[in-house]
Amino acid sequence: MENTGLGIGSLGILLIRFELAAIFWVHGWPKLNPNGPMHGPQGLSGFLASKGVPSPLVVAWLVAILETAGPALLVLGLLTRLVGFLLAIDMAAAIALVKKDDGFTKANGIGWEFEFALLIQALALVFLGPGTIAI
Repeated sequence: MENTGLGIGSLGILLIRFELAAIFWVHGWPKLNPNGPMHGPQGLSGFLASKGVPSPLVVAWLVAILETAGPALLVLGLLTRLVGFLLAIDMAAAIALVKKDDGFTKANGIGWEFEFALLIQALALVFLGPGTIAI
């Protein structure tokens, strides 16, 4: 049964959208900003190349755009299922290509559990859609 109206389920979906938007914006903007700590897509592509990611500059641009434009769409509730799907792919690729050797969690607390949580939340939006509190 689909949730209609402004019920508690719609508020829950809104919270997931806002949470994912905030996290991806904070992590995406440095990937796009050439004056930031990652030096934009050029800097990100160097990191990706060091991890063996194919076509690192293309991937860097796609990730940077997705992680900065995607949050705006999520906040508005526009293209939520598509953005959720692309962010899930983004996190699956981050785990498989960049974080695979870290394990789910390590003694120092840095593994791929964070990316996994984002992947699952993004997939939840694929199945749930934007909810009723959306444009």
